[in-house]
Amino acid sequence: MSLPSILIIGSMKAGTTSLYMDLAQHPAVFFQADKEPHSLCSDDVLTPAGLEQYAALYAKAEPGQRSCDASTGYTKLPDFPGVPARATQVLPADFQAIYLVRHPIDRIVSQHHHEFFAGEAGPSIDDEIRTQPRYIQYSRYYEQLAPWVDAIGKDRILVVRFEDYVERRPEAMERICQFLGLDAAEFVDREAVAYNKSQGKPVLSSVWRQARESGFYRKIVRPLMPAGMRQAVRGLLLPKAKQELPKLSAEGREYLRRELKGDVEALSRYLNLNEPLWEGF
Repeated sequence: MSLPSILIIGSMKAGTTSLYMDLAQHPAVFFQADKEPHSLCSDDVLTPAGLEQYAALYAKAEPGQRSCDASTGYTKLPDFPGVPARATQVLPADFQAIYLVRHPIDRIVSQHHHEFFAGEAGPSIDDEIRTQPRYIQYSRYYEQLAPWVDAIGKDRILVVRFEDYVERRPEAMERICQFLGLDAAEFVDREAVAYNKSQGKPVLSSVWRQARESGFYRKIVRPLMPAGMRQAVRGLLLPKAKQELPKLSAEGREYLRRELKGDVEALSRYLNLNEPLWEGF
């Protein structure tokens, strides 16, 4: 039974799609067609049928390849509890996890833009952050990370700062490959490429959304089309989102800073840093 030995556990809007695309080109890594299966978010994976379904996603991995599951739901407490415990029950005993973290306020703004263009959030970031706890919860990185550390220990988790990954991508990929035991020479530098950005992101109309969710697309078209080609076709065929993005007020930014300051400090201590990971904290 083929199951992932690499997890990209998040966080949402912190470069997970770009890392997925970068690692997907490495010949020693196998990804199934859907970037985010979220299989470990449910107890269904603990049943024989659910485990078989999860393993089937990676059945086409070649001998010697390591399968990777990249699902941001794995660091979305309290919405999806118990993920580390399920992972330790079903995955190989030595599986590793990569956790991408981004300036927590910038991540929240990007999440809101993503959800706003998808029709899942209202236009006011200030209103959303005060009424929808998920925005702040998903940016409490240390709180999200702690259950993983308890489950598998620090040595099997790599925390990568989004800003380092974006600004020094080859160096970041060398560090990631070293952590995973992969040959970094197989990584092709695509430093200028960024995927899944909210600004200018293609908008899914109802027709396109239905087509994407159809059985024909998911079972026939998607598995045969490489991830990079899917991104390119989607960008060519779908209308682009408007460039005007909702703004976060100064008051909203200060509110978020107060809410997240303690968690940023805790994560900085976890990483043995003498100062916070990001300015303003």
